[in-house]
Amino acid sequence: MKLITLTTILLAASDAAAFSTSRRGHTSRSSTSSSTTTTTSLDLFGSKPKPEGSQSQQPGMMDQLAMFKKAQELSQKKAAIDKELADEKIVGTAANGNVKVTIKYIPPQLPMNPTPGYEAAEVDIDESYLASVSAEDLSASLVDAIRNGEANAAELVGKKYKSLEEDMMKIMGGGAPASQ
Repeated sequence: MKLITLTTILLAASDAAAFSTSRRGHTSRSSTSSSTTTTTSLDLFGSKPKPEGSQSQQPGMMDQLAMFKKAQELSQKKAAIDKELADEKIVGTAANGNVKVTIKYIPPQLPMNPTPGYEAAEVDIDESYLASVSAEDLSASLVDAIRNGEANAAELVGKKYKSLEEDMMKIMGGGAPASQ
């Protein structure tokens, strides 16, 4: 009985290498008694070992966790920018400043609506201008003020998101984004 137990333990120990991942410099014996050296290996969490002084093309789990953390930071920064823009008072004007429209920024609702929206929240028309203008001119001035406000809002959003774009380029491994 002891001989069977001892034989089972020895066989299990010698065949255990067949079920483990290969290791650099690890030699294993086969039934033909020849010794071989493996060339493939895996580090902890599945990444291949990086040669001294070089960057690996395949990130390991620790690299992926760091990237995930940076993505969360970017998401928080984007949410803060969206909140700041939503609180911003953006004004469009027309008719030499006699018509003013306040535009409200509406953050994108991902993934259903990935683009931001703009909404006319307040209209201010000078009383003397209102008394002297025709309905057609007033209508055209309102449209111009809304378009001007949306253009101002889009410009402000672009400026605010520029820092977020630069941070994303750093994470993705690129340099500074191309200037337009």
